[in-house]
Amino acid sequence: MANSEQPILLEKRGQIGYITFNRPEKLNAIRPHDYILFDDLVNECERDDNVRAIIVTGKGRAWSAGDDIEAWYGPRQESYMEGDPGIALILKSKYLELELSGWKVPMHKTCLTLLNSGKVSIAAVNGICFIPEYLYAMDFAIAADVATFAQGDVRAGLCPGGASTQLAPRVLGRRRATELILLCEEISAQEAYRVGLVNKVVPLAQLMPEAEALAKKLMAYPLSAIKLTKMAMTKAQDLPLNEGLDIEQWYMELSTQGEFKNFAQKFLAEKKAKGR
Repeated sequence: MANSEQPILLEKRGQIGYITFNRPEKLNAIRPHDYILFDDLVNECERDDNVRAIIVTGKGRAWSAGDDIEAWYGPRQESYMEGDPGIALILKSKYLELELSGWKVPMHKTCLTLLNSGKVSIAAVNGICFIPEYLYAMDFAIAADVATFAQGDVRAGLCPGGASTQLAPRVLGRRRATELILLCEEISAQEAYRVGLVNKVVPLAQLMPEAEALAKKLMAYPLSAIKLTKMAMTKAQDLPLNEGLDIEQWYMELSTQGEFKNFAQKFLAEKKAKGR
């Protein structure tokens, strides 16, 4: 049972892991150590063989408003920085120590896990979403009709550091990604659907049922096929076409030794039984 006081909750029901941003009084804004917690929860689902899908949503009227600026430069900065030593070194301009530490942006690690996982990841965006970086790495995004989206790093004086400069052009194309990242303008759920940021827009009351129905549909497919397919698509972004096709061929060959063989045998047996 999840601790309701945690800033991010994980509850496993059946084969679905539900991750919920849980700071509604702060519009689910994320502090440095919360990024590490989110990464830990995603990886807990990744390690659990019983979990086949992850649904990420938010409590209250926001999915997440993005960075909690008070945690970066507010009066409790030091206590928050303790949860992420890398950010503490950045704010102290100790870049040599940072490089030697091997620190990686937690969001980078989370996005790579999501992109290459055999688990299906679904964002159920219930409201304000000012941290679309996670959406770029997730397999599906369903938005409530009241949801709004924006990425404000550049307006705040930051080069985005949560993988968006690399993932958004891959997901949306360079033109759309440039528009979203550089303009920093808020867009509606309908506009997010039009530009390809989300797969579907539904009434708020239907958001979780839609996400769960999608998860259950995909959980019926073999995990090995999903994982290999996702890995191949991820690699495709970084390889010349010929090399990407070689990877796809190899993964296809591997997958014939898994659940596909059982599927084919079952299909042929049913066909024979029907006299076809």
